Amino acid sequence: MRVSYLLILLLGIINTGNIQAAEIEQFFMPGELIIGHEELKSECTNCHVRLRDTTQNKLCLDCHDHKPVAEDIRNKEGFHGKDQNARSQECKVCHSDHKGRDARVVWLDKDKFDHRFTDYELEGKHELTECGGCHLENKKYRDARQKCFECHSEDDAHDGNLGEKCESCHNPSGWGKSAFDHDKTDFKLLDAHKKVNCNACHIGGKYKDTPKKCVSCHAIRDVHANRFGKKCASCHQEKGWDKTTFDHDQDTDYSLEAAHRDASCNDCHSPKYRVSDKKNEIRNCYSCHRSDDAHDGLNGKECQDCHVVRGWPYAEFDHAANTDFALNGAHDNLACEACHALGAETKEIDTACNSCHQQDDAHKREQGTECNQCHREVAWLQDVRFDHDLTEFPLIGQHAAAGCESCHATSVFNDTGSQCSDCHGPDDVHEKALGEDCTLCHNPNDWLIWSFDHDKTDFELRQVHAELHCHSCHYKPLEDMDRSSWRCADCHRRDDIHSGNFGNNCDKCHNQKSFDEIDIQSLKHLGSRKTAGGSE
Repeated sequence: MRVSYLLILLLGIINTGNIQAAEIEQFFMPGELIIGHEELKSECTNCHVRLRDTTQNKLCLDCHDHKPVAEDIRNKEGFHGKDQNARSQECKVCHSDHKGRDARVVWLDKDKFDHRFTDYELEGKHELTECGGCHLENKKYRDARQKCFECHSEDDAHDGNLGEKCESCHNPSGWGKSAFDHDKTDFKLLDAHKKVNCNACHIGGKYKDTPKKCVSCHAIRDVHANRFGKKCASCHQEKGWDKTTFDHDQDTDYSLEAAHRDASCNDCHSPKYRVSDKKNEIRNCYSCHRSDDAHDGLNGKECQDCHVVRGWPYAEFDHAANTDFALNGAHDNLACEACHALGAETKEIDTACNSCHQQDDAHKREQGTECNQCHREVAWLQDVRFDHDLTEFPLIGQHAAAGCESCHATSVFNDTGSQCSDCHGPDDVHEKALGEDCTLCHNPNDWLIWSFDHDKTDFELRQVHAELHCHSCHYKPLEDMDRSSWRCADCHRRDDIHSGNFGNNCDKCHNQKSFDEIDIQSLKHLGSRKTAGGSE
């Protein structure tokens, strides 16, 4: 019954005029339209075709606000064209109406929305960005800005000087990570230049007409103060400012050897040096090493005559070839200053030993100034040679084996006496009883090997006398003894039993064979003398 009534009513609407039909349609409207469709409430045919439900999508897409959606579906672009569900379903599945002025007609789950089904796939930092960062409030989602510059204009450190195509250099992984290929410009970045920040060359964000010459950027680091010109590439390279390629051996007339290779340019090229000024070119050692000249210019300016580039202290002066004094022995290891004192003219130096060794002369010049007669250049005190046989006291016997200090208490030498007693006085067991001329008995071979021929004196030793010890007769210093006459009584007075009655000439009766043995003839002679005198 109810269905029949509705059919009759619909047939009536069809046969009724448009005005009356609209009024009847509004009577059956399921609810108020959304605020966006408020102006269409009086004419249902703006969105609906009477009695045709399947054609409603076309009316939705034909609307001027939705034409881009229709194109997306047709071209399979955008969310409605790429998402299979959105492309195949009716619009009203997601966008229903007649829910009231403030009703929500866009059923979109932001948390689950897959941005890959749009024309702007989220990458890098964009994946972490809130929706509201790009989709502004009260704005349609499709109206969101898609160009980098539209969102990042405030981040543009270049102030628009590089245009609005940020993606030419930057990428979504990070604003500071530039992907600009500098090799596509007129200046390829090599080695150290690849690590340089853009602002280091493009001052103030200026990218057009950027200078390409080294000196344009590196002038501030030019330690040469423009003395070597502006062609930095002649020496330096992009691997590093300190890695020079200048070949001093090939590019100049002065090859660098040994220690010179370790020197910096400024060590030789003073602030006054200029490449363009040939007068300032360095050609001699003295121009650099003046301050190192310990000779104060006394040896001239031809440093290379003695020194070598291996090192300033390594002098290789050939003293034998260039002077009259060859350096031998210990002289070869001496520093120049040991002989050539500062302030002394080298060419006029005295080559005599005494001129240098005067302070070493322990003889106090008593031996003269010809030191080389005894000393050698190997060492002052090593292998000292002296021919004592050329003196007034030749060394023979034990004297030849004795050390110098045995006789010479000091190094003056000339203050040593030449008499035996000068050295052997303490060894004189005779206590001068036999005089001071030791050589009369002793000889240099050994002190205990002695010989004395008493027969050469005024008293020849015979028989018992020959067996006596010297001290038997010589018991006091010889100089204190009266050697004008030698009488028996001088020694045998205590043996004289006659108490001197027969005089002092004992040898008139006694002989040297034995004091007790009497000469008979002498005794007869003595008796005849006494008888004649009547005294005996």
